[in-house]
Amino acid sequence: MLWDTNYHFNLPPPILRLLEILEAGGFEAVVVGGCVRDYLLGRTPKDCDLATNATPQELAPLLKAHKIPTIPLGLAFGTLGARFGKQVFEITTYREESGYTDHRHPKVHFNATLETDLKRRDFTINALACHPQKGLLDLHGGLADLRAKRLRFVGVAVDRVNEDALRILRALRFASVLGFKLEPKSAQAVLEHAPLLKHISKERIFAELCQILMGAQAGAVCATYVSVLEGVLNTPLNPQILAPLSQTPLNLTTRFLGLLFSCPTPLESLEQLKPPKKLLKNIEKLLPYIHQSPPTSKVWLKTQMQNLRLSQVRAWLGWLKAYEPSKWAVLRTHFKQIGAQREVYTLGFLAINGRSLKGVGLKKAEIGACLQACLKEVIHQRLENTPPALSKFARAWAQNLRENALK
Repeated sequence: MLWDTNYHFNLPPPILRLLEILEAGGFEAVVVGGCVRDYLLGRTPKDCDLATNATPQELAPLLKAHKIPTIPLGLAFGTLGARFGKQVFEITTYREESGYTDHRHPKVHFNATLETDLKRRDFTINALACHPQKGLLDLHGGLADLRAKRLRFVGVAVDRVNEDALRILRALRFASVLGFKLEPKSAQAVLEHAPLLKHISKERIFAELCQILMGAQAGAVCATYVSVLEGVLNTPLNPQILAPLSQTPLNLTTRFLGLLFSCPTPLESLEQLKPPKKLLKNIEKLLPYIHQSPPTSKVWLKTQMQNLRLSQVRAWLGWLKAYEPSKWAVLRTHFKQIGAQREVYTLGFLAINGRSLKGVGLKKAEIGACLQACLKEVIHQRLENTPPALSKFARAWAQNLRENALK
């Protein structure tokens, strides 16, 4: 193996400690995967994983001797967690994978080397290893692909997606998040083998789809690989409508609104992926808003804010930013003014409440109706939001109610 000692990595102290313990115990250990990729891209890694020729059965007593708690994260795949305070670092035994069943689950063999362990990985940019003294190990051209912002499967692309169909969506996720382009053979494998995603659980598909949508290049990726998404959602989609997705804020509800905008049966398509109930309810509430061209008056917006949560208003405005930017600019200004000036748009902002109206002679249901009438007048700026003005209006409203009842 040819290590490049010109590369130095600012690894976290717990990782350095684990490397020290494993090597002192007579084992190999290196940092692998996304952590190395992110360091080379100048990003802060979300986590840092180790690969080693030690098995979990060998690791557990070794770490226990150094008073490091362990967690059995996935012993069937050779993964043990080492806890340092609130942080958990994964340590996985070198392994080979073969005999994939249902295009997802492999047979795992632990009589492997670092070379074979890196060879089993999905993309060249994830098949990198580093070590504080040895530097960088790149056996599959991952560094060149990083520099070219290119996404390429390790080995034969068709074989990789046939082994594990989830790699199809992982490819789109990395393209979206990192802004990389799939090289031609990898792109072809993704497009031609997308039907294999029927073997993947809906929950896993939904999780990957969320990450694709939240990427900086979501619009371009979704438009380019629209046929993959059509298979996932089981519905036709319009790539031209998907393209502006990246112009929306990084809000999951907003991005799903963009994804489902051209979908004939949006709720049914989303529901089959088993999303959280909160997201489904948000989408159901906001779908009517994306299929109309909204008025731009502040009064209209306040009326809608009575029926929507603030988070739903923000998600809808985020969608509007990409698809009707001129109206978004006006409505966003109104929305900010309403919040900054604490303008009245719900009963909670009125200067009177139900208790204030008890002396007017109204019953329970009538009190609610009177308050709604007060709110409407204040929103339309026909009535001041002050106790005297509201009380006077309420008395007149009650009097009118009684006179109509006598007719």
